[in-house]
Amino acid sequence: MNHPSTLHALAACWSLRRAWAALRDTNTTTDDDAGTIRSWRPGTGGGHGSGHGDPLGDAVVTTVTRRASTAQTAEIVRENVDQARWLATSALRHQGAPVGPALATLARVIADLDPATAADVGRYLDHADQAARRALRLDTDHWPLPGNPKCPGCGTRMLRARRSNPNTAAWPVICAAGCRCAGPACPCGMSEQVRGVNHIWSGATLNLTTETEAASA
Repeated sequence: MNHPSTLHALAACWSLRRAWAALRDTNTTTDDDAGTIRSWRPGTGGGHGSGHGDPLGDAVVTTVTRRASTAQTAEIVRENVDQARWLATSALRHQGAPVGPALATLARVIADLDPATAADVGRYLDHADQAARRALRLDTDHWPLPGNPKCPGCGTRMLRARRSNPNTAAWPVICAAGCRCAGPACPCGMSEQVRGVNHIWSGATLNLTTETEAASA
């Protein structure tokens, strides 16, 4: 459960659950005319020869472009999630195919995957999460830790909790500097030290759970 590849995959899954929900909300909004109708008012320059362009036409183009962009992003997200689920299902075939909504299912079964498969699943989910957040201009789910402690691996003060999981005790902690584990000789203190993997810890490993919960209250 605390293998770094497992923790990364779970963090990406929870982050994507939030971002994908926001993306679906954007694509299913029906009462937003994006200014297309209400943009026109007498005297706003909508007439011919005003020299101010056509606000109604511009708004229509902007709306169509934006919806096409989010629809394209949604397709990218779906493709990556489908691939992640296929990998998990193939790996767990002997246990029966996981059923239910894709991300909820993945959140349940990632801990049962071998580290290599968890890493592959995590990459697909992370790619989808980044695509959704770019399209929506959403920040990451990274949250600075109280007291700004040093990273045990590289010494920078860029430790961040990934807070998408509603269970604050399950928030993993990463180093936003992107430092990687050097293997058994690494001073990082990860529960499993794997060369080349970006550092990540469970809150319990760094003894930060209590502080994180208090700060998020």
